[in-house]
Amino acid sequence: METIALVLKARQGDALAFTELMQTRQAKLYRIAYSYTKNRDDSLDVVSEVVYRAYVGLGNLRNPAHFDTWLIRIVINQAINHLHKLRRITLVEDMPNIPAVQGVVDAAEAIDLQAAIAHLDANQQTVIILKYFEDLSLAQVAEVMDRPLGTVKTYLHGALKKLRLELKEVPQ
Repeated sequence: METIALVLKARQGDALAFTELMQTRQAKLYRIAYSYTKNRDDSLDVVSEVVYRAYVGLGNLRNPAHFDTWLIRIVINQAINHLHKLRRITLVEDMPNIPAVQGVVDAAEAIDLQAAIAHLDANQQTVIILKYFEDLSLAQVAEVMDRPLGTVKTYLHGALKKLRLELKEVPQ
């Protein structure tokens, strides 16, 4: 069934429609949460809180066509809030396996990349995660972040510049 129709049904109290909306998006929600928390249990906590907030706040969604964007915003905000609450060091064994990133050859490079991304500010992290790990276009990223496209491009440029500097190999 179409997203808009499911959102409208869920707004009217149809629990099955809401369940279908969440089930079709659960893997994406988890991936986004995991790219922030870098921990399975924390990611599951974030996703469960997102589902609750989406259920409670569905009536506040102005345009059902923007359901996916609205939901991604909730995930990002909840993941960031969760991290602020924890303020803990990420252990190496909690680092994610980064799927199919071009140029990443081994686990050490993947860990270096994830650590470098963690050093970016929140806006830059969000742009990198959504663009390269969730494969959204810059226009979609701008919509999710509720920022002008030019601002998102600036965040991306700054993030890539910082990543290049941090990941630059030192000759031995």
